[in-house]
Amino acid sequence: MPVYSYQAVDASRTASRGTLIADTPRDARDQLRRRGLVPRRLEPAAADPVAEDTAAGPDADAGRSGAGPGRRSEAADFFRELSTLLGVGVGVLEALDLIVAQVPPRQRRWATQLLGVRDRVSAGGALGEALAAARWPSALGRRRALFDEATVAMIGVGEDAGALADVSEQVADHLEQRAALKNRLAAALTYPAVVAVFGAGVCVFLMTWVVPGILEALSESGQALPPLTVAVKAVSDFLLNWGPAVLLGLVLLGLLGGLAISRPRGRAAFDAAVLKLPGLGPAVRRQAVVRLAFVLEALLDSGVRFEQALGIGRRAVRNVVLQDALARCETAVREGRDLGPALAETDAFPATVARVFALGQTSGRLGELLGRLGRSYDRQLRSRVDRLTTLIEPTLIILLAVVVGLIAFATLLPILEIGDVG
Repeated sequence: MPVYSYQAVDASRTASRGTLIADTPRDARDQLRRRGLVPRRLEPAAADPVAEDTAAGPDADAGRSGAGPGRRSEAADFFRELSTLLGVGVGVLEALDLIVAQVPPRQRRWATQLLGVRDRVSAGGALGEALAAARWPSALGRRRALFDEATVAMIGVGEDAGALADVSEQVADHLEQRAALKNRLAAALTYPAVVAVFGAGVCVFLMTWVVPGILEALSESGQALPPLTVAVKAVSDFLLNWGPAVLLGLVLLGLLGGLAISRPRGRAAFDAAVLKLPGLGPAVRRQAVVRLAFVLEALLDSGVRFEQALGIGRRAVRNVVLQDALARCETAVREGRDLGPALAETDAFPATVARVFALGQTSGRLGELLGRLGRSYDRQLRSRVDRLTTLIEPTLIILLAVVVGLIAFATLLPILEIGDVG
């Protein structure tokens, strides 16, 4: 049902604002009048406010990875506050009102989304159903889930079991773990990317602005240029003559590559190639294991059936090749086979992962063992990322210094030779 944002006044002329759920604008006005409010402004709240700021709230990315870019912290804080309030005896509706009231003005879009959830609950819906029904438009105009499937499933189980406060705490931990993993990888790649872009910019500037003027004067003097200088001049002339065309070609190539990756077959081929890269492939596998382990641990501890938890956890893994492997495992489990051997047959995950699944399934401690596996792989991934960052940073700096030094030496070499001849 549509969500409407309203501004109204009561009999004492006190202004109020909020959101409500109604079939039509007329129905929304009738609801306000039954509350003793006179509507002053009424407009749809599910499209315009969010469209103005696509980073308004958590994005589930079609249920694959949870909250959207930059908003996992807001979702984690929401569930942390909800757990605290429910734990001291506050009702769900009152807890939602208190949480919305504390949202800073700069996060008004996020507050609007939470008000929509609150109004669905006040209309008689369960909190899990309200979270599942929350939608926001993406940049392409498609409406996506506000909360990911794992979060919705855990909250639904918590409501049914009467342990919503404890489950909300688990959801907050789960979202924070995933955000920390993503932030760690992003931080590891940020500095090398900045150095690489800066170095490329410096080299292009030297080759298109500094080198041509100096070498042109040397060429006009009739002096024979050294081989290194000739090579640098050839590269400089190429950039001057064909630089815009090369840049345009790279942009088009990037757009075509992005379009190809957006298609299922292209995405599968790209993900398969990533897994084969030395260094990066094992890191991607470990990241997938960490995501899967954290999701399954949280879902199993919340009481979700294993088959359902595996289906939800599979969609938390981003790599399509690994997703397909888990889908085959899910089918094998439905057919009555053990998960460990089925996972080992896919040859998509390390043997340790298959062994842990097998032991956990036979011992009945799968959630506990997956938690230990996820934390172990998280530490390994953190160590690998730190070592990779430590290696990449000085390598890029040395490479940049060598390239700039070669350009400077090739430019100064003819001048030094003139001085020797003189």
